[in-house]
Amino acid sequence: MNETLTVKDFGPIREATVEFKRVTVFIGPTGGGKSTLAKLAAIYRKSLTEDNLLFDKVGDKFIGESFGVSSYHIPQTFIAFTTAEGRIIPISVKPSSVNQPEVDVIGQLAEAAFERYMKESGLEIADAVTNVYEKIEKPFNRDVHEDLRQVFMSTFKNRIASNVAAKLKFVHNCVYIPSERIFYAAISFSLAGLMRDDINLPKPLLVFVNDFSGAKKEVTDVELPIFDVKYEQRNGDDYIRVPGREKPLYLHETASGIQSVAPLLVLLEHLSRQTERPQSFIIEEPELNLYPEAQQALLNILVEKCAKADGKNDLIITTHSPYVLASCNLLLEAWKVWEKRPDLEQEIAAIVPRASWINPAEFAAYHVADGTVKPITDERTHLLGANELDAVSGDIADAFRKLLRLSKQQPAADA
Repeated sequence: MNETLTVKDFGPIREATVEFKRVTVFIGPTGGGKSTLAKLAAIYRKSLTEDNLLFDKVGDKFIGESFGVSSYHIPQTFIAFTTAEGRIIPISVKPSSVNQPEVDVIGQLAEAAFERYMKESGLEIADAVTNVYEKIEKPFNRDVHEDLRQVFMSTFKNRIASNVAAKLKFVHNCVYIPSERIFYAAISFSLAGLMRDDINLPKPLLVFVNDFSGAKKEVTDVELPIFDVKYEQRNGDDYIRVPGREKPLYLHETASGIQSVAPLLVLLEHLSRQTERPQSFIIEEPELNLYPEAQQALLNILVEKCAKADGKNDLIITTHSPYVLASCNLLLEAWKVWEKRPDLEQEIAAIVPRASWINPAEFAAYHVADGTVKPITDERTHLLGANELDAVSGDIADAFRKLLRLSKQQPAADA
């Protein structure tokens, strides 16, 4: 994809710039901002796909509310999304000190300035985005209070964003699969009642449940090779067929890993059959409730289904698991060996499925912590560095060695 997201002062993110590739992975501590970056990518892509502004008025209501991040905005927040074509869609926010009548007046001025600029410049908006602010902003710095100037710029940028969105018509279908998917099996039988009683369930979960409910009408049977079982849908209910067992189990009666993976793979199977337009997949914590071997097997499937080598689809993953990173290295190394020895393609594919190989040029990984991001791919090997894979286990080993040293110390002689 080669899109870039720039974020300043938004929730846990102090300052970060991320370049998205065909496969992009975020890892880091809890609360570090992995999901924040993934959700912003989803928000931008959905806003372009659906031809919406990121704000319904002049910074009045951020559409990120459905992702649970609307409260992250502060007056200093700045977010910009640069598309693969190099077009910039920036957003700043309305200062809270500005009242609505002032907003209306400044909004009218911004609209007039926008129309005048377009008429006089003769430039396409996509070409004008990167330089128009400077031309409009300088005179406003002299004549308008700082807060009002910010409102003007926010309105003007939103106007440009709307125009660019209309021209771009972002063609990807963006699918966000939250970590809350694990709750689906537990609430599936009572979901209608929960919705009837207006129980405040997370909106990403509700969207996922809605997408899955539509998918299983079309995909009634799916093999789950990770567990050697089969998903079946009968009369709207979810079952798991286990070899050697006559009657299937309800999904909620199975292991937690199956409960997490089955709805995910049913939805992906459904979406993979829709080839009329490219798709962007954003998946939180695919490793939920999975043994390391199963994490690797799932990653193979995700890359095959969500990030096909034709380059049309892309995949973003947030994770806490070093095993996911190690599995990424395996898929990267398979590509590298094939590139060096194409005559060994069959032998390589016998170790790592061909459809899951990742071209290192189309892969990015970031450690998200302390308000910023750090690329963790080694520029020389194009793999994830050993330090990133072994950091946690190294800490544990250090602590273990310290305990061993203490155990070998002779007790002090009694006085």
